[in-house]
Amino acid sequence: MHRLMTVLPIAILASGCARPSIHHVVLIELNDESGRESLVADCDRLLPSIPSVATYWCGEHGDFGRTGVDSDYDVALCVSFDSDADYQTYLSHPHHVELVTEWKPRMAWIRIHDVVDETP
Repeated sequence: MHRLMTVLPIAILASGCARPSIHHVVLIELNDESGRESLVADCDRLLPSIPSVATYWCGEHGDFGRTGVDSDYDVALCVSFDSDADYQTYLSHPHHVELVTEWKPRMAWIRIHDVVDETP
């Protein structure tokens, strides 16, 4: 019994610290690069408030003078989820739909990479 009392709190803590398993990485090139700050502001306003989002970041391309680094995009973002169901909830959430509806016509292109993190 004593061993169970020791292991159980550790298991509970570990399960509460699990990292998201699905990372939705998006790179965007705008038709007019002057819209970068507005796009980032709209992403910051809309996406983190979606209840199924575990983690989020968004920003403009940073040029640090490194060759071989992809620099042909204006804005990148990453939204992470704990499950497939959470990802599906995000895709149909009104905030996500609003962002896509507003900004997709202003994009020259969009690249979406969904990455599954199975790191123990």
